[in-house]
Amino acid sequence: MGGPDNMDGLGNHVYLEKQDKLRDIGVDIHTSQGLCTRYATQITLRRNPVKSIVISITPRTIADTVSKEKARAFRSELEGFDGNQLAAVIEKANAAMGIRSSPSKDDMSLRMFSDDILKIEISSPEHPHLTVIDVPGLFSVADEGLTTELDKLIVENMVQRYMENERIIVLAILSCLSDRATECEKAVVQPLRELVCGNTLKLGYFIVCNRGADEDALDILQCKMKEAELFTKPEWAPIVELGRTGVLALRAALQDLLTELAKQELPKQKVEVSKRLFNSRDTLKAMGPPRADPASQRQFLSSLASKFEGIVRDALEGRYESDLIFEDNPDMKLITKVCSLNEGFSSLMLRSGHTWTFGKTSKQPSSPPSSSTDQVGEQIAKYEAIAKESELRVSDFPGPQAHDLVPPLIVPVAQPKSTLAEFIDEIYSQSRGPELGSFGGALLPLAFRKQAANWSYLVQRHVQTVVADVFLFIIELLQHVFVEKKLRDTIWEIALSDKIVDSCRRAFEHADFLVKLELEGRPSTYDHHFNDNVQKARMERLTENLKTKIYFNASEPANSTIPWQVLQDAVNNKSNSDQIKEEIHDIMEAYYKVAHKRFVDIFCQQVVHYYLLDSLDSPLKVLTPALIMTMTDSTLDRIAGETQAARRERQRLQTEIEGLEAALQVLRS
Repeated sequence: MGGPDNMDGLGNHVYLEKQDKLRDIGVDIHTSQGLCTRYATQITLRRNPVKSIVISITPRTIADTVSKEKARAFRSELEGFDGNQLAAVIEKANAAMGIRSSPSKDDMSLRMFSDDILKIEISSPEHPHLTVIDVPGLFSVADEGLTTELDKLIVENMVQRYMENERIIVLAILSCLSDRATECEKAVVQPLRELVCGNTLKLGYFIVCNRGADEDALDILQCKMKEAELFTKPEWAPIVELGRTGVLALRAALQDLLTELAKQELPKQKVEVSKRLFNSRDTLKAMGPPRADPASQRQFLSSLASKFEGIVRDALEGRYESDLIFEDNPDMKLITKVCSLNEGFSSLMLRSGHTWTFGKTSKQPSSPPSSSTDQVGEQIAKYEAIAKESELRVSDFPGPQAHDLVPPLIVPVAQPKSTLAEFIDEIYSQSRGPELGSFGGALLPLAFRKQAANWSYLVQRHVQTVVADVFLFIIELLQHVFVEKKLRDTIWEIALSDKIVDSCRRAFEHADFLVKLELEGRPSTYDHHFNDNVQKARMERLTENLKTKIYFNASEPANSTIPWQVLQDAVNNKSNSDQIKEEIHDIMEAYYKVAHKRFVDIFCQQVVHYYLLDSLDSPLKVLTPALIMTMTDSTLDRIAGETQAARRERQRLQTEIEGLEAALQVLRS
């Protein structure tokens, strides 16, 4: 409800006319002559057996925190609408909003208008359910010393917001009080002509009669009698015939409009109320049950820990249908990701774990193949992509724990300039002993350590990659299970972070132990494949050597021949040192193959699967109901105790849910 004002209307006839309209439609508010509308006033009528009048302030959304708290703190309860009493309450409300108490009083630096909303809630057995919002009247020219262009803009934006709401019926008040002797055409005739002929008011117009400035004592019945007497005069006959005069016609039209609007908006209201109810229930559910004592706190945390533990178990067993988190976030499919990483690590060890490529004719140091078209190359490329992404995500995680998870990465071994044959020749020359036809026991460990020197780097990088993925899995799962941020941050800081870091350190330490066991221990194996590999290497060398000596029979390849003397020379004509170097090569190759396969399996089984995934001390098994049961009452209160703000929010949500459920029941009936 608003009206086009000039400044004399702020405390004069426009406000009184709007007050009369409120009285006429059932909102009987007695006020004084000096009051005016300078903010939105929401008057809500409720049919309730208990009579009450509650006045409060809803702060504007853009207000600062102090202003919002001051506005929310304002509350007044009245027994009736006494003019002086209401005027005093409104003056206090003006002060709470930080505006002038009247157009000509107080500090002139204070604002004249406010975007805050004054709420007047009236409950009575006689009242209908109705909400009326009274907004300031529009004015075209700012009055120096009273209003500014900013005030004008505030009022225009306020009125525009309400006009754009499709559920609001705008009842605009156009005052006809002015100098009738000189402005009759301008003030009365012309506005009526525009209303009747134009499209300004789409819902039509009504002409009603207000109380005069000296008729404050008239009650509603007397006002109706005065109005009926006015419209019996002949000059009003054409307007009366249109049914557009009097409060009764206005009330009937409003009732029809409200009924039609309710029918149109009913489906939308059902949807909105259902959506708000769902969101409120979801928010309340996420807060968990009330937890004011240690028993309820322990029960609450235990239920969350059980949920966390169950999702971890499903992630490790590949039961991804159990929770939507696996569908919404593919990175949570942990065992699938770890298996893919282990395959990539195995391929990387096969291609890049050795310093030199074993071969009988190779004269150049080995280098990783540049093509990734084969299966090994594809697995390595996939592994590198996952590792890089995980490292970036962990580096972005705020908090020192992320950096404590991994030690400084070992520098990879530089590619040697010598060939494998040159390396064997060098170590044999530097390490040979008095043995005849064989080599000393210290030579093979030295050769193997050089050949497998890159294992330390590849192993540590793989552990770092898996740790990063486990860490990110835990963080994502905590956010999924512990919806409340304060609760999640507190349990992480107090109960989880240090234990998870310790678990990851144990995995790194065991990986380092396995590498040292292979590289610094005595070469040992009971695998029968070792002897098979030695014999196979010797045969391959002999075959490779004889290929150049064969007399090839093109017509009968199976009958190709080799001279006996050539065969004897190929087998017998070798120096002792050449024979021993070939033996070193063949034994080192056979042992490397056995040790490589053994190490990859043991490392993945013990470090990745046991220490990082499956053991009771793994990072994934830190948060369990058993951990919650060991917490002291003070620790439980620090983690799960509700703040006063949380308790108020819980109460607000419960009240809102009850109201929405009742509203939805009414809408459905």
